[in-house]
Amino acid sequence: MQNKNKIKQLVKHNCASYLGDKHGISNYCCWKDGSCVFFDQGNPIPNCRYFENGVLPTDQKLEREYKLERNMEVDSQIAKPKVNCKKCGTTFEANSNRQSYCEKCKKQNAKEKIKLRVRKLRQKEA
Repeated sequence: MQNKNKIKQLVKHNCASYLGDKHGISNYCCWKDGSCVFFDQGNPIPNCRYFENGVLPTDQKLEREYKLERNMEVDSQIAKPKVNCKKCGTTFEANSNRQSYCEKCKKQNAKEKIKLRVRKLRQKEA
């Protein structure tokens, strides 16, 4: 989990269920009635519905990374699909699911299509 420290800070400062050290339990969560899942060392990918629905939306960037890390559904407004360009192979963020060329190759491809169209038109005229 890449953003574990950011998530812990968000829990400490914004989560209403987090009470710190209570009842002899460190990092007490009243929603779980025990230790907060984000402070447990044994759980590699902790999951808390209260945190995901109530606290995480306050930080959009962290929310996007958190959901991508867990293969959860991400709002399409924020996340853009990463695609490899068909021509040069570089990875870029596509504006739609049909885009297959990066901006540089897109211009080159348009020029090539124009050349072919004009060539075909000239052959018909001759």
